[in-house]
Amino acid sequence: MTSSPRWRVLALLSLLAFPLAALTACGPGDEGGTSGADSSNAGAAAATSATAATAESARAVRVVELVEGELRATRRASVTIRASRESRVASSATGRVEELLVSEGSVVEAGQGLVRLDAEALRRQVENAELALASARVNLQRARTQAVDGMAQAEAAARAAQANLALTQRQLDEAEALLEIGAVASTEVQALRAQRDQAHSAALQAADALARAGRVEQEDVALLELQERQAEVQLRQARQSLGDATVRAPFAAEVAELLIEAGEFVGAGSPVARLLGLEAQVATFSVPPEDVAALELAGEVSVEFAGASLSVPVTRIERSAQQARLNTVIATLADDAPRLPSGSVAEVRYEVLLGSGPILPSSALSAEAGRTYVFKVEESEAGTVARRSEVRVVAESGNRAVVVGEPADSLPLGTMVVAPRPLDVRDGTLVRVTEVAAAP
Repeated sequence: MTSSPRWRVLALLSLLAFPLAALTACGPGDEGGTSGADSSNAGAAAATSATAATAESARAVRVVELVEGELRATRRASVTIRASRESRVASSATGRVEELLVSEGSVVEAGQGLVRLDAEALRRQVENAELALASARVNLQRARTQAVDGMAQAEAAARAAQANLALTQRQLDEAEALLEIGAVASTEVQALRAQRDQAHSAALQAADALARAGRVEQEDVALLELQERQAEVQLRQARQSLGDATVRAPFAAEVAELLIEAGEFVGAGSPVARLLGLEAQVATFSVPPEDVAALELAGEVSVEFAGASLSVPVTRIERSAQQARLNTVIATLADDAPRLPSGSVAEVRYEVLLGSGPILPSSALSAEAGRTYVFKVEESEAGTVARRSEVRVVAESGNRAVVVGEPADSLPLGTMVVAPRPLDVRDGTLVRVTEVAAAP
């Protein structure tokens, strides 16, 4: 029943009417009247009756005690299971696929062959490179031999020219000495001078030939040495290309897919197989940014697949600037965990802390004019009444909410709050507590 000022006045008058009636009916001169004690008992009975009537008119409510608590929620998301290491292996050589060495689903070791290409042309390239290297070495050896022989001849010619020059110079000196005493004709001296000049010219030519022989040894031999090294490089490349005719696994893995068939032509850089590493698998899923802190604090999530539940530690959280609304979470399954089909979709569950503080049922909240209120139970002169108190909702999930009083000291812990709040309970309504519910 709704309380009103008019109803309160009527109730008060009824309380006063019973003692007045008793006094009028039983005066002291009345022969059949009652004694003073009887009058007092009648007044007390009337007051008790009025109080009972007031209690019966109070609104029956249930209350809950405001206690400290935490509000948590369980989130669910779709998670993709994949290998922690995945590779599309490409061919380094060009050629026709001669043989597939593995099948899809097989497990291979690092370095194991996957596909073999037709290597006939590559073998011919190796043979040609070997011949080119042998030819370069022969040319280099011949040049070195010729350089040694040429240097020996040039040195001998230079020595002979120097000896001839010395001889003609000595003969000229002797003839000039005889000419001074008249023992020889001047024509003979002039002839010796001409011979000396010829010998000097021959010595210069021999020295130049010796220098040129040295340059030939340095330049020609160096050039042929470069040609030899170039032939060696070409041979290594040809042998590597021959080795690349067999495409090999870069790491231990499972062959998820073969991308070519026998007889097809592949070029260098063309993928031939997709491999999945045998390391621990990872689960990737996306969460709102506000859940990241809770995941980092928890450190693990629960992955459910085919009726099984796995506890998986969170190893990395990627925050993308391009996708600000979601963050990618990567959780790594244990090494001994059962392997799940790569690319399969499972469900992940994780718990987040929404808030902590005074907690109560959502049914205790009332909204009016953009504000939120609760009704706390207080004692007053008129009896037990419901008093409206403004609150701020910190977090809400399901049928529970964490609130803070406005101001904060207006709603201390231990306060009894009406929950659920009946629509006819207003600020100041007389209430009668029928049940104290347990804290949510």
